[in-house]
Amino acid sequence: MGTLLALLIASVVPVGTFFFLRGLRGDDPAYKRACSKLLGKGILLVFPVFGFSLLLRLTFGLTGLYDLSPVLRPVLKAVFLEAFAEEWMKHRAAKKTIGRERPRVSFLDVMAFSAVSAIGFELLESVAYMFYTDTAQILVRGISNMHCSFGLIQGCLLARGYKNGRARPAVAAVLVPTAVHAVYNLLLDELFRDTAWGLVSLLIAVLCLALNVYAFFFFFVKRKKNPYYTDPMFPEDGNGEDGAADGGDAGEAAVAEAAAGAGAES
Repeated sequence: MGTLLALLIASVVPVGTFFFLRGLRGDDPAYKRACSKLLGKGILLVFPVFGFSLLLRLTFGLTGLYDLSPVLRPVLKAVFLEAFAEEWMKHRAAKKTIGRERPRVSFLDVMAFSAVSAIGFELLESVAYMFYTDTAQILVRGISNMHCSFGLIQGCLLARGYKNGRARPAVAAVLVPTAVHAVYNLLLDELFRDTAWGLVSLLIAVLCLALNVYAFFFFFVKRKKNPYYTDPMFPEDGNGEDGAADGGDAGEAAVAEAAAGAGAES
């Protein structure tokens, strides 16, 4: 009963954030519909993320990487099986929505879509936490709106990449939140949880909450009438989803290559 109550409390902030983001364009039905569909896709991302993580787990096990060092196993788990798998999948879901909304999508839309994708994933993942973690972790992740923070970082970097005409905007947009996510998860491992390093995970959660407050005030409130953030980023070139996908797929390929290289070096 206590765990279920913690889950309900932890869901208040992410759900409230979703409705705030969904209402950014006022009564625009197309935008609201896009947000609602993306939330559903974010929820369903739990299943492909689990499959991708399982594939990586088998790969690391068969190649013997897990047996090289007692520290390497939790590092690989935190970086690739958890953080990278989740952030990459959430990016893909947001990118598809950005593609469908092209050419009218704005800087703030990219941030909102990335955050909504992350919120959807967080809602179902929190249910899974009921079976293998404690109520404190459920509350910390939910109240700090941690996944939304990762989505906001991802969306901001992706939007700036689009604005600046970068060929591979997805690289930083995936790797930066992956790094923060991985550090947080790693510090929750039994090797660090009961040490002074374990307190850093709590600090990261506090910073995630602060990031949410800052991002919502600085971007979604203060900049909501600034043309740089609200005007469409893409010309009406008729490319639609395929046009948006070209740059995104190139970026994802680079992210995958970078991750593979990091895994080999480990």
